[in-house]
Amino acid sequence: MQILFLCRSNISRSQMAEGFFNFYSKKDGAVSAALDKSYDDMHKLVVRAMKEKEIDISKNKSKLLDKNMLERADIIVVMNPDLLPLVKTNKKIVVWNIEDFKAGEEESNYSGFVKLRDEIERKVIGLIRDMEQDKI
Repeated sequence: MQILFLCRSNISRSQMAEGFFNFYSKKDGAVSAALDKSYDDMHKLVVRAMKEKEIDISKNKSKLLDKNMLERADIIVVMNPDLLPLVKTNKKIVVWNIEDFKAGEEESNYSGFVKLRDEIERKVIGLIRDMEQDKI
């Protein structure tokens, strides 16, 4: 199965979810994309937070959603309900309620990214478990 994680800009939430899914899944794969606007580089504090979990996303680039990504996806995970109207597909959609953590790259923001990372990790592990038990 191919999982597609979607968020607004593809520099933090969906990139973390993709990284965790590909790290933990034994048989399925994931990609991520932006629904609104993509950027070139990952958020530096997101990269650092993921490295603490031994997942390197430093070379990842933000990708804008395209038709091919939608066609290849078996399950689409949208990071929060506000983004759902932007997804035009009849594929299986899972909606998480993970708000965008908009913060600069100042060190004082790091704990917020760690909290976000840990929440996404728990949700990804739950998603994989549900897939393995045919709940999704």
